[in-house]
Amino acid sequence: MADRHNVIFEAARLHFEEGLKQDDVARRLRVSRPTAARYLAMAREMGYVHIRVLDPKGHAYLHDLEIALTEKYPRLREVILTSSRPESLTPGHLAARRAVADEMAERAAGRVDYLLTSRRRNEPPVVAVARGEMIDNVIRHIRPSRPLPELEVLPMLGYLRSREYPYDANRLAQELARIYSGNYEWIPAPAVVTAEEAPVVRNMPLVAAPLGKLSRDVNVVLTSLSCPHITNAAGETVLREQTLLQSGRVEADAIRDLVLREGAVGEICGWYYNDEKIIMPPGVELLGLSPARQQEMAADPDRHVIGVAGGDPDRFGAVRAAIRLGLINVLVTDYLTAHRLLEQGG
Repeated sequence: MADRHNVIFEAARLHFEEGLKQDDVARRLRVSRPTAARYLAMAREMGYVHIRVLDPKGHAYLHDLEIALTEKYPRLREVILTSSRPESLTPGHLAARRAVADEMAERAAGRVDYLLTSRRRNEPPVVAVARGEMIDNVIRHIRPSRPLPELEVLPMLGYLRSREYPYDANRLAQELARIYSGNYEWIPAPAVVTAEEAPVVRNMPLVAAPLGKLSRDVNVVLTSLSCPHITNAAGETVLREQTLLQSGRVEADAIRDLVLREGAVGEICGWYYNDEKIIMPPGVELLGLSPARQQEMAADPDRHVIGVAGGDPDRFGAVRAAIRLGLINVLVTDYLTAHRLLEQGG
């Protein structure tokens, strides 16, 4: 049975991925043409192939917009766009924003699967995943093209809580590895430590090993792009309960100071940034993938650093600054965010 599933998958890959005609698929698999056609039909029934019919006019426009963004922002190697919902611009309209987030998660999931399973890869995939609801959403949308026993998945930072938390980076790394029958490694340490604690914890063998792999071996990064504030339904600006606040090691006033004095507009796994630099509250450090290393990865043509964000006007500054700082080289966002990126310039 396993052999039959393998040959059906191979028929689908040859036809839909490599573009071979059914006659050529049949010759490659040494079967008759009707048998090859049957395999392709079975591949659809078994879920190996997903075909979506797109509005050609709308899809073409999104494609043109994707190209325009990569031309305007040279640090972006690729842009992947979804449609938008105008009501998502209304403060507190969570349903519209969730709908856009689901579309972005689906597009990001497809791109991640392609990057991990592509036969053109020169090295085994090693993935780093961020924490948060969006990354959980992306992973839940992934439909693996094939098992990847050689896959390694690492979290982008350590633990924030002593109990199970659905959006924890360690848990999400484990889930992504499970989907592909791959391997995962935790960072068994607090995500946020004091400056005095940091060198001691980093030198612990159980912590040093995954941190070393995270910095050295990762070739695909999957992260969301957050921002310090959220605008609620009443139009009020409220501080988000993000990584540093959840850790209990940083007070809300310290985050407000980053926003008011330093101009922080974005956050990735606890690291804040403005249009020019990475900024952190004094006295604490994060155990995970550093922004400096992330920038190096994003500048490497053989590595993909995917940022997923959009459908929320509050996040626009975080998206634009992440591009300007070279923190990502692949952007998954929506039409309205993309159009604003073009209008307001690089």
